[in-house]
Amino acid sequence: MTEVPESKHKMGVVGAASYMVGNIIGSGIFITPTTILGYTNSVGLSLMVWATCAIIAITGSLCYIELGTSIRESGCDFAYICYVKWYPIAFAMMWVSVILTYPATAAIQAETFGEYLIEAIKPLLCHIDDDKVIYAQKLLGFALLCKFSLCIVCVTAC
Repeated sequence: MTEVPESKHKMGVVGAASYMVGNIIGSGIFITPTTILGYTNSVGLSLMVWATCAIIAITGSLCYIELGTSIRESGCDFAYICYVKWYPIAFAMMWVSVILTYPATAAIQAETFGEYLIEAIKPLLCHIDDDKVIYAQKLLGFALLCKFSLCIVCVTAC
């Protein structure tokens, strides 16, 4: 008999729920309201846009729940596409995700964190120009992204 080694990596219900909430809601809820309101010029229409996006996000979540309970393999999108034997499409999708999607998402989250951190400590910093604050936000977000990337490399290398 061949024994299947038990995986060291486990994700509980709380971890999975917070991961999904973070991916669905993300930092967009803090960034986009003013932009949507600026383009629509109507509170009602902007709420309709938000409701439409919420329906799309819930539909996507339900699809992933169905796939996750049906296909019991690790790897998420890549595993699901490989399950139907579309290996070139799975490779292309993973390539685009690793090169474009994941870094862009991390950069937006880091910039948002930097923006809110600077806004929190701005009263402590007297007489700073708004132009310098914007550069400080972007620099802080970039530094956090670099530090997080370095931590990932260190953890996976050990």
